[in-house]
Amino acid sequence: MKRVLLLANGPGELWCWARPMIPALGERGFNVSLRLLPCQYASGNEKDIANNLVGGGVDPPMSVFAALAGKKGIGYDAILQLGGDLLFGLAFSARNRAPLFCYTYGPKPLLNRCDGVFSAFEGTCQFGGAVRDKLLIVGDLGADALAMDSGEFRWTTGRSPRIVLFPGSRRVIRSAALPFIRDLAARIKERLPLSEIVIAISPFSEPGEEEKWRSLGLRAVASPTGSILRGADLAVTQPGTNTLELAYSLVPGIVAVPFAFLRQVPLPGLLGLLGSLPVAGPALKERVLRGRSGERGFLAWPNRLAGSEIMPEMVGDIAAIDVADRAVELLGDEEGLRGIREGLMKVRQAPGAAAVIAARISELVG
Repeated sequence: MKRVLLLANGPGELWCWARPMIPALGERGFNVSLRLLPCQYASGNEKDIANNLVGGGVDPPMSVFAALAGKKGIGYDAILQLGGDLLFGLAFSARNRAPLFCYTYGPKPLLNRCDGVFSAFEGTCQFGGAVRDKLLIVGDLGADALAMDSGEFRWTTGRSPRIVLFPGSRRVIRSAALPFIRDLAARIKERLPLSEIVIAISPFSEPGEEEKWRSLGLRAVASPTGSILRGADLAVTQPGTNTLELAYSLVPGIVAVPFAFLRQVPLPGLLGLLGSLPVAGPALKERVLRGRSGERGFLAWPNRLAGSEIMPEMVGDIAAIDVADRAVELLGDEEGLRGIREGLMKVRQAPGAAAVIAARISELVG
């Protein structure tokens, strides 16, 4: 039996990419292993989630260095990297003398060193010529993951409109967002007393976190995102893979980035290191991000794919009442909601990417 090693890093890559790839490769007869890579966007609970996905045996992210430096262990016939620095993938590839494949939403360093590159979107990302020859557009693994979201979540009969609020996958962001979301929900309920508001708790949250939100009078649920979005009228979220889940579910959304949370935003590279410095670091990070806000472009993935603002984005010194006013305004604008759904339909993808990737890897190494 051929062995494939999956390398994944943050919550989005693990939950939306690795989760559908594991069964797809298994159906092709591969024995699948999973390793976690260090990631500045990590929630801290990736190890537990990863162990549930593959039935145990997954070490913490930092153990990847020991795996590369230690004695020769189990060999792999292929490496598939799903997020993170490709130096890790190249190291595992060289050690196992196995081909390296990468799934990515866009260009990244060292892609030309991969034996095969898979991507979700055609025409939106400029891949270089050397990569283009190895590139296969397969669709979005996020659509596959969303299709796996079964569940028995039920909205309350007779309540309308139905609104989903996403507090994020990282604990520090959720903690900072809690009073903001509490106030946002209260403001909406003042204007729309019959509305039903649900807080979608991330699968990467700590056990019992739902009770923390419920103690504030909020309906918090840890049901799969796909099951919550079925029947939803509107969502409020941060930038990230959630915006693609909204697109594929055809749920209009507002992407909100209050500058009050800039100090909690994780960043890569040197700025991330500077931002982690005690005392002055967070203030420096906020100052830099404020300065860059005018050059940011679109944040929501549907907007980036369409090249226009399908999904409203609110960025700046905004308060909960500002987002609540925009949500209530949008919910009262049926033509506006219909326009957003029509825009989402144009970028919407169907499941199937995992099967295509698994078939291609099987063709090349099977």
